[in-house]
Amino acid sequence: MMKKLLFLFVFLFLPLIAFAQSQSSYCKAVYKEIEDEIAKSNYCSVDSDCDTLELGGRLIKFGCYHFVNKATDKDKIYRKMHDYYDKCDQTINDCARAPKPICVQERCISSEGDSGG
Repeated sequence: MMKKLLFLFVFLFLPLIAFAQSQSSYCKAVYKEIEDEIAKSNYCSVDSDCDTLELGGRLIKFGCYHFVNKATDKDKIYRKMHDYYDKCDQTINDCARAPKPICVQERCISSEGDSGG
């Protein structure tokens, strides 16, 4: 009986533990990459430079919305987020619509005094 338990641990559980740890490292790196890309995309000179990256739902892990420059490739960011969701996270939630963004001190922020989701 002890040999069977040892066999199961060595050949079944250890590989699963190693996979989970490597998956966790991958997910942390992808999450940081997405967050960094969003942060780099928040720049402006005037209000019309600003746009909103609407999130929520299955992408709630990244907030309800973020303000970005209108030149940002939002589809690219959405694709990365969906890949992250498919491989790393299954969080589901809802968010209210984001307020209109304005440009203040070269950053896109909420016109309602909120800095973003």
